[in-house]
Amino acid sequence: MKNDGKAAEKAFIDHWERRGHVQRLRDKADLMGINGGARVADFSKPSDFLVSSKTDPLHYAEVKSTVHPTLFEFKCIRPAQRHAALMEARRGHGNYRFYVFSYALGQWFTIGCELFAYHVEQGRKSLKFEELTPWNLT
Repeated sequence: MKNDGKAAEKAFIDHWERRGHVQRLRDKADLMGINGGARVADFSKPSDFLVSSKTDPLHYAEVKSTVHPTLFEFKCIRPAQRHAALMEARRGHGNYRFYVFSYALGQWFTIGCELFAYHVEQGRKSLKFEELTPWNLT
């Protein structure tokens, strides 16, 4: 199965449009699509989305999906995303979350920036799904 992340992002956007507010931070691929495939210069973004609702304060949201059957690998996190998550953890804000969809399990998970930073400091390169917080899209 090819995982381009688009199905997970669509489900994520649909959820937040029903529950609160979602703002996509356009990336290079988006801009090339808007410009008819023409190459464009773009800067790295801290995440793909900003989201909020009545129960969730405004936070950076990075959507990841994986076909790995047992774990989420940190190598799929881009350097700018990693940096932003670690900075938020250092500041003690906690305003950055990774939302991970496992195609193998058909389930969503989250990992906050503090937990991510802790495991990065411990030298971890991945987390098992059982170490992540389940997240319900409904």
